[in-house]
Amino acid sequence: MLFSGGKGRICVQGNSVGANGPACSERRNGSRSAELCQGQACLFRWRVDAWSPCSATCGGGAQTRIVRCMKGPEGRSEEVESPNCLGAGRKPSDARPCNLLPCARWATTSWGPCHGRCVGPSLATQHRHVYCQDPNGTRVPHRMCTGLHRPSSLRNCTAEACALQWLVGPWTQCTATCGRHGFQSRQVTCVHLRTSKAFRDRHCTWRPRPASWQRCNILSCGRAGECRDSTRYCEKVRQLELCLLPQFKSRCCFSCRNT
Repeated sequence: MLFSGGKGRICVQGNSVGANGPACSERRNGSRSAELCQGQACLFRWRVDAWSPCSATCGGGAQTRIVRCMKGPEGRSEEVESPNCLGAGRKPSDARPCNLLPCARWATTSWGPCHGRCVGPSLATQHRHVYCQDPNGTRVPHRMCTGLHRPSSLRNCTAEACALQWLVGPWTQCTATCGRHGFQSRQVTCVHLRTSKAFRDRHCTWRPRPASWQRCNILSCGRAGECRDSTRYCEKVRQLELCLLPQFKSRCCFSCRNT
């Protein structure tokens, strides 16, 4: 395709393509040497550089870039005054806003205590407060954090809480063989089931605490008036000369009979 380039000159299309059409070169009186054209047929185009980093990380910043008006095909172009590119379309923007999200952010309190029966990891939950604050740590309306990921205010309790349970030991021997005064006890401890480490009782209160003592051998000690011991500690009662006390003499009738 040929273009009129003035008296004695012919401007032709070359192989390079600009922003809005092919670049052209001219041939002077049949000369094979190509050079940039000077007429209307030569193309002008806008060239833009990469955007600069944003001037702020939040709250609204700006980015800039260099926009040049170029003349000639790629690889052999030169920068010219911007008015030369008015025919190449609207000049690209050399500035734009960036990081428009507010500088406020979500903040949280510490997780609260575990609530609910710890029968399984999905049943017990704990809460925390989630609020929006500015860079100075001042609480601001939630709308200031709109668009930011909001942390959760509720989660299931960890399985570690469920691993703390009551461990009971064996019952001791009953203190009496009959009557109304016998009792026995056992050790009840709050432990971690996997490590066997003991914890304070309050860590196991999510489950009822097993009894640590109970009455035993509450059957009658025999016929009315029959003299017999109703506790296995009667020998000690006699040795300590406690038979003179009515409460011991009644329970250790046989051992205290000669005192």
